[in-house]
Amino acid sequence: MTQSFFIKTACIVAVAFLFLTCSGTAFADGTIPGISSNWAGYVAQSGTYTGVSGTWVMPEISYSSTVSSNATWVGIGGRNTNDLIQAGVYEIANSDGATYQAWYELLPNDSVAVDLPVHPGDSISVAIIETSNDVWNIVITNNTTKQQFAKTVIYHSSESSAEWIQERPLIDQSLAVLSGFTPIQFTGATAVQNGQRVSLSQTNPQQINLLDTPTNTALAVPSPIATSGMSFSVFRTSAVASVASTVAPAPTPIQSWTPPYELRRTGHGIFPWIPGFLIKS
Repeated sequence: MTQSFFIKTACIVAVAFLFLTCSGTAFADGTIPGISSNWAGYVAQSGTYTGVSGTWVMPEISYSSTVSSNATWVGIGGRNTNDLIQAGVYEIANSDGATYQAWYELLPNDSVAVDLPVHPGDSISVAIIETSNDVWNIVITNNTTKQQFAKTVIYHSSESSAEWIQERPLIDQSLAVLSGFTPIQFTGATAVQNGQRVSLSQTNPQQINLLDTPTNTALAVPSPIATSGMSFSVFRTSAVASVASTVAPAPTPIQSWTPPYELRRTGHGIFPWIPGFLIKS
């Protein structure tokens, strides 16, 4: 992946395609409270959930010759079940720069890229709401550019949990190398719990730390929820993620609040849109 820009670009396209077509598995180490091999953030499991929303500013991503990735999203289901309806943005990078891609996913189906340009520094809002039995509205808004993607889907959900997550993507049953990223602040984090719209803190959520399995070291950790009840940040630690870690349960993480990687300005347009995955609102 270091021989030429063309080869590097082709490699990123291949990894992006794998993410879009092979991520149809809900996995978050649900049997281990507070720990995950691929999620960092908060999960609510104290009721029935028919809506979730959140806003964040897209981070700057560090990059090197190793292809790395991460994803920021909100969703319903998937913590201890195989169903999950989710939407957000994933970031993928190598030494040429980083690209940001909006998407939604209805497990067990593959994730679907959407035609909504996203750049570092953009404010992104996602809302997923069940409007009637098994009918869901998915809305992804770029508040910075005033562009929006909206879609109505039919999906049967367990409605068992709600999530606000920074993820280490699962690619072909292996965990991708987690990118370095500037802290991500979630705001406006709310859910519809038992028919009532509530703040994140009112859902009695569980904090989830993302652990690198081979080294038993925290890669990303969320802050406490702010006094508003609707805001928290996810911090990338200085720990280096292992390459293509396999999915496995993990012991208690060693939390580190060391500042994130030193970042440089990311590039744009590193790879073209992937044919066959564009959906316009």
